[in-house]
Amino acid sequence: MRLLIIPVLLILAQCTFAQTQVLPVDERGVHTFLEVSDVAKAPKEISPIVRKFFKSNSKIIKLRSSKGDTAYYGTGKLVLAKSTSGIGHPSAEVNFNISLELKKGKYRLIFTDYILTPYERDRYANFVPTTTKYRLEDKPGKLNRMEWENNMKMVVTESSKLSGKLRSALNSNSADAGAETKKPAAVSTTSW
Repeated sequence: MRLLIIPVLLILAQCTFAQTQVLPVDERGVHTFLEVSDVAKAPKEISPIVRKFFKSNSKIIKLRSSKGDTAYYGTGKLVLAKSTSGIGHPSAEVNFNISLELKKGKYRLIFTDYILTPYERDRYANFVPTTTKYRLEDKPGKLNRMEWENNMKMVVTESSKLSGKLRSALNSNSADAGAETKKPAAVSTTSW
């Protein structure tokens, strides 16, 4: 009996590690990263934190429009990099739309409309974006299947990192701590 349990557990362990991370598809048939989370603050208190977040991550996301203190819309760009032992090069660039909506006690973060632009070497051996762009929803053929899965895995991890940054910014008291910080007293070198 014990001998049967061990091979069954090994097979189940391999099956669980073999699954790839894929973004869910919404009603339009578009891959979407969605996060709904609780916030202890009111939307008016969160507004400066959100604007500061968009400003501090301006290389990744750009704020396009906002509806009062409750909705923020923008675009973003992630650069996916292949790296081995710290040395890497960009493999693709992903453009997406971001939507952040606030309600009393909750926020909803949506990354959608992912468009992937692969990188290739130019004649000077620099990695540059190609002229071809494709949606993440376009299923690859047999030859590009592994590359598509790796890109999807990197998009999921980078999106979750970005949402984790936003979650920590909204749940921290950094705005309050900045207001309470006092200037240190002047140091006098003549008297002791």
